[in-house]
Amino acid sequence: MTSYGFRLFTFQVFRGFKRTPLDLADCKGQPYQEVAEALLKVLSVGTVVGDPTDDSQAEVEEEGTFGKPALRVEEVRIVDNTIRTTVWAGKFGSHEKAIGDVAGSDSDIKDKAASNLFRAVFAFPDEGDTGILAVETIGRSCPVSQLTRWMTKKSRDDVTQGSDEGAWWKISVAPLADENRLAEMIREGQAQNLVLVRHMATASRTRAVKDVEITASLAVSSRMEQAVKVVQGWYQSNRKAEESQEAGVTNEQGARQLAAIVGPQIAEMDLDDGWVEIEDPDGQVKRVKPTQMTDVFTYRLSEDQPPVTPRFYAAVRETALGLQPAAKVGIDWPVS
Repeated sequence: MTSYGFRLFTFQVFRGFKRTPLDLADCKGQPYQEVAEALLKVLSVGTVVGDPTDDSQAEVEEEGTFGKPALRVEEVRIVDNTIRTTVWAGKFGSHEKAIGDVAGSDSDIKDKAASNLFRAVFAFPDEGDTGILAVETIGRSCPVSQLTRWMTKKSRDDVTQGSDEGAWWKISVAPLADENRLAEMIREGQAQNLVLVRHMATASRTRAVKDVEITASLAVSSRMEQAVKVVQGWYQSNRKAEESQEAGVTNEQGARQLAAIVGPQIAEMDLDDGWVEIEDPDGQVKRVKPTQMTDVFTYRLSEDQPPVTPRFYAAVRETALGLQPAAKVGIDWPVS
């Protein structure tokens, strides 16, 4: 069965290669909401193929489209302080034929990009440098990277073509984490194991190789609750570290904490990496460790059939409103 849901991200905008995020209400005198609307409409004119880099475009011209990702924006709609858009995303050559329900009605699609339609919502604060982006997921697919990188590429192309006096905007996204959901996923059994690793240097000392790997089951309830507390501790410590611009929990420190859950003999083994394995509803196993915690948050809405748009938007709004305070983002979402 194919599952439908969404992922949430914060986004910020930077002028070119600069590192200070801009106030979203003022990108060189223009709100970024207007900039984003224009960029999305540019992406609706035709299909963009490949990765949005100059090298990739040259590769497409030389080698053709086979195996390359494809994206096209279909609809762009402004509702108060949100942009709601739909995006076709897929890959050329991923399917050979679309077969009909009767013989003779098949279509050869080897030279087409078999695509799915994804919904996305950009939400903007009245003031500040951080907005929220929700992007639909279909199974394991979520075209957030394709969409935002192409928006950046099209903005930069405008400068190359001399239309905006050298100003272009890079949009950067980061997953919006959810501490309580992570704990819930572990408790519900989506986390099966702890994995602990020790590395050693090669004889030439040019690289590190895996020396020991230990897998410990989380089926024991005491381990499960201890793992929840450790992971929540990583989240909280890293959140404070971001605010104070200090170093967060390292993977080596996290490995020691997980090893202590398994037992004193394991804790004494000088392990330098470790993670909690979480299996998502689609069977994909992901690692949760101090430096890798945010790619597990997919909010499922339905199976087999995509949810209707009002339900999709209502779920996005409700979830985002619950996470905004911890992320220090203030967005007044439209009711519908």
